[in-house]
Amino acid sequence: MKIAFGCDHAGFEIKEKLINYIKSIGNEVIDCGTDVSISCDYPDFALKVAQNIVSKKADKGILICGTGIGMSIAANKIKGIRAAVCWSKETATLISQHNNANIMCAGARFASVEDICSWIKIFIETKFEERHLKRINKISLIEQQS
Repeated sequence: MKIAFGCDHAGFEIKEKLINYIKSIGNEVIDCGTDVSISCDYPDFALKVAQNIVSKKADKGILICGTGIGMSIAANKIKGIRAAVCWSKETATLISQHNNANIMCAGARFASVEDICSWIKIFIETKFEERHLKRINKISLIEQQS
């Protein structure tokens, strides 16, 4: 699976550890930045990851910022993206099973590298349950009406 990865300055310190972990469990990574630890704008990296998914260059995405919230807000502005903040193994499961999220967002300031790695594995490996498709399709209808 190809995973697009992006972070801002808050996620930069753990970026390489997360990318190495994603690769170690058999995935390719498209590094969408940041490449510096100085303050930067998270919407820029959310957009890059989202564009990789919409263009089908990547299957799923991971976004890391201080809380995960800003990244999810920015990524969800892109049509076809379902970005969800993850904070536990349970939410990692449910964002895939119920929401068919294509981007997992997490907060570097509120979780350990080990926790985020476990959530990434669950997010990547958990399959969407088709019984939720009707609800997911309604999201596309909302996008068309706005």
